[in-house]
Amino acid sequence: MIKVNGLKINVEYFPDGTQRIMNFPDDLVVPNPEWETPSFEIMWLYENDSEMFTLHCIVEHLRKTQIYSHNTIINLVMPYVPNARMDRVHSNNEVFTLKYFANFINGLNFNKVGVFDPHSNVTTALIDRVTVIDTLLYDCKRICFGSIADDIDKESFNKNEKNTFKWGDIAIYFPDESAYKRYKKYFSNGITHNMFYGKKVRDWKTGQILGLEVYNENDEKISEKEIKGRVFLMVDDIVSYGGSMAYGADKLKELGAAHIYAYASHVENSVLDQEKGTLLKRIDCGTVDKLFTTNSIFNGKHNNIEIVYEF
Repeated sequence: MIKVNGLKINVEYFPDGTQRIMNFPDDLVVPNPEWETPSFEIMWLYENDSEMFTLHCIVEHLRKTQIYSHNTIINLVMPYVPNARMDRVHSNNEVFTLKYFANFINGLNFNKVGVFDPHSNVTTALIDRVTVIDTLLYDCKRICFGSIADDIDKESFNKNEKNTFKWGDIAIYFPDESAYKRYKKYFSNGITHNMFYGKKVRDWKTGQILGLEVYNENDEKISEKEIKGRVFLMVDDIVSYGGSMAYGADKLKELGAAHIYAYASHVENSVLDQEKGTLLKRIDCGTVDKLFTTNSIFNGKHNNIEIVYEF
């Protein structure tokens, strides 16, 4: 979905599949008389690659149509960066799609490009004039904690317990050490949380994953005593089917975690796949209480998937 200054741009299709882009009224933007040029903000909530052509046409229209200034300011907000997972290649058989996608975005010459929780630093290195919307992660964290606290307090009330749950009681779990290093700063600000991360146990001869171990901030393998009875929020950037989170939840539950919640900035609709959706199965069986996310790419419906921020 693409919006220009908050207005959704409708796209129709001719029988041959080509696009017909509609609803560009003359008063889409009413320039401030004090401005030398009008300003546009394009919001792109990625759904499919055909939107790249739509985006290209919209930018060309804004710059070339006579009713708009040739020097107009155009900023892009692209919360989810498509192709971000393909941030490196290992051989000539692989296509560096992130680099070529970044070239496409750079070719549109935006004044600024805003992204949210990019998959790696490679993304921000490749896109010109990029700004990472960093503060939003703090907002998402706060909303997640509030929802968890409400759930736990409600459970305590139903059990006639008088204990009031506090945000600091939440322990944080990351699916791997790299995620821990990326995100720990967001969870060590103001309130101290115990943080843990997973390490896959492999058979180094075959490469087969044999299991998962949980480590603390001192890189020490933890004991059941550190996990038992605790409330956890698992954190990652992107979820497709949720395998890493599912295996992490299984391990935390095995070690005695009382409640497990999950947050991912970008959740693909594939998470709802009844066959492949490993995290969905953990949610449906109660191993994971709830999954939090944004609407950067997720537009599905599930009672226990909560949108904590809408762009």
